Amino acid sequence: MATYILRQLFNSVFIILGVITVTFVLVRVIPAGDPARLVAGQRTDLQTIESIRRNWKLDQPIYVQYGDFLLKAVQGDFGRSFASNIDVRETLLQKFPATAILAIGALALSSLLGVAIGVFSAWKPNSGFDYLVMVIALFGISVPVFVLGNLMQVAFGPSIGLGWIKQTQGYFISDTGRVNLTLLILPLLALAARPLSVIARITRSSMLDVMSQDYVRTARAKGVSTSTTVLKHALRNALNPVITTVSTWLAGTLAGTFFIETIFNWPGIGRLAFDAVTQLDFPMIQGTVLFTAVIFVVVNLIVDVAYAVLDPKVRLA
Repeated sequence: MATYILRQLFNSVFIILGVITVTFVLVRVIPAGDPARLVAGQRTDLQTIESIRRNWKLDQPIYVQYGDFLLKAVQGDFGRSFASNIDVRETLLQKFPATAILAIGALALSSLLGVAIGVFSAWKPNSGFDYLVMVIALFGISVPVFVLGNLMQVAFGPSIGLGWIKQTQGYFISDTGRVNLTLLILPLLALAARPLSVIARITRSSMLDVMSQDYVRTARAKGVSTSTTVLKHALRNALNPVITTVSTWLAGTLAGTFFIETIFNWPGIGRLAFDAVTQLDFPMIQGTVLFTAVIFVVVNLIVDVAYAVLDPKVRLA
């Protein structure tokens, strides 16, 4: 088991290194402009711009900049933002709770509702509710999260739509220090729609498969009630693929927050990354990508280890 975990950790290091290398090269190769001139302003003299470039080491060869960044990143130093001169690591740690609340909340909502809807659809197969749920689930799977987010913003937002949701500054912490649930509703629903649809379909399919097994028919033949058969016997054995689906969707939900935070002005890492790209803020772009890559790798590593613990065949393979 220890060998398996060490091998996964070794592979994870190379994944993170590959992601940050590609990001580092792309932000400097793409002809998007000069960050020093962007921060200093178009009317600033060339001497000032060159001084800024020297301070940020932008006048150095790209391999020198890359080596300097890796050396500092290993020590937990992601540099300082070009735009605000604020420490990147501190900014990421401040913004992460907003992203975590949105991602974990959406995953919890989609898991609970998805399992409940899937169970009820399998309980009443080929009913009107079953057909309606599957059509809605197909829509939820097919529509990208950024399209659904924009549609919900237009339909329910205060500017053009019905105005049911008062979306103001996008801050999830109110003056009292509590979560402002009003601001959380729209982004939470938009982010949860896709995983909810997938979990509902997987739950329904798994339940139908389990309910056709001999032991379920035997329980019914003995006079066990339908509700007890479904909830006590069938559901327990149908949850394995559902748990797998939920675990794999955690990283996907974190990725979806980048679009949702931008659409709803949510003050998380996704919105921070969008602002960094528009401002050519190299340290902040690299920091957000590296931070997100580490989260993805850690989540996938935990899932892989959990699979190895639960299923020895995975470990042996």
